[in-house]
Amino acid sequence: MAQILVCLRGWNVPLAQAEVAALLPNTDFTELAPRFMLTNDTIGAETLAETLNCAAGIQCFLRDVKYFNTNEDTSDKFYEKITTMLSSAAVRGSVAVRTLRISGRIDGVSTRTMAAEIGAIAVDQGNSVDLAQPDYEIGLIADGESQIIACGWLVGDFDDSVGTAPRRATERPFFKPVSLDPRLARLSVNLACGPLDDYAVLDPMTGTGGFAMEALTMGRNTVAVDMDEVMVAGAKQNIDWALQNHDHHVQYQITQGDASNLQQSVDEIWHGKISGVVLDPPYGRNSHGTLEHFQLITATIQSAKSIVATHAKLVLIMPIKPAEHEIVLLHGNWQDFTTLMKTSGVEIIQYWSEHVHASLARLVILAEFTNEVRH
Repeated sequence: MAQILVCLRGWNVPLAQAEVAALLPNTDFTELAPRFMLTNDTIGAETLAETLNCAAGIQCFLRDVKYFNTNEDTSDKFYEKITTMLSSAAVRGSVAVRTLRISGRIDGVSTRTMAAEIGAIAVDQGNSVDLAQPDYEIGLIADGESQIIACGWLVGDFDDSVGTAPRRATERPFFKPVSLDPRLARLSVNLACGPLDDYAVLDPMTGTGGFAMEALTMGRNTVAVDMDEVMVAGAKQNIDWALQNHDHHVQYQITQGDASNLQQSVDEIWHGKISGVVLDPPYGRNSHGTLEHFQLITATIQSAKSIVATHAKLVLIMPIKPAEHEIVLLHGNWQDFTTLMKTSGVEIIQYWSEHVHASLARLVILAEFTNEVRH
């Protein structure tokens, strides 16, 4: 049975693994290595392309993948598998072998030499080699951490950039010094919303529009709200700028409004049509009158709950102090916070830490809106 391998980017592997599960929820994966996820399920070419277009943590896919552990297997057996892969493929034409090393080197392994060997096998199978404009690409990935080498038909590329760098805060026409990394913003939208559909993502405290830009550039309908009219105007400016080179047919609403009263702030056409909420509250400044941080989160969650779709997800980002064995919120107590989430009507599914600098990290919390409020 032909297998498909997902190669993850290395900037936050646990988050990337969660993103794969969110974007491909009906696919069963096993972990071959931390950055290699493997499935026997069939995934169509259109779905693979759409997933890559959305993802922040996925490097590429390898179709009909063959792999071996350099500590256990011999390269001769691996080349036999590659020969089978090429001979059984229903394609003929020009090929190029692209190579990638992740998580360090494998001693005694030259990916360049292996690529030349695989190219020679392809030629023996009736193909030609064209490194500039091939009909097909073969991916060869060597993972130094697991000592596993994988090879298959490449879907995607080995570009180091996620593609979000041009939308960093300092590149935008309107920006503030403190802004979420576009990679994390993009991944958060995917965790909250899952595969692309006709539903929308809601950002009730949009600020400069970071979440909205990432959602719209991947083709998601988007609703963004902020109390500050200056921020709304700036977010609109950023969104127009971000979408200028995109031809996605998306619908979006960017409006001034109160996150604690979203029924009035959000157009009725979106009520019940929101699949995910992304929330990065403005800690360190009070932008909602006299509301304290936890009160603001509670009010926003309860307000969002009244307009989201059934089984909608929430991704909430909280600043924390870097710590290995405990969660130390910069504002408030973790136990109090988890109680707040339950009583607000959301159930925490999972959470991850993302490093910012020596004294700051971000906790990325994935939760689901429930049908009841617990006391």
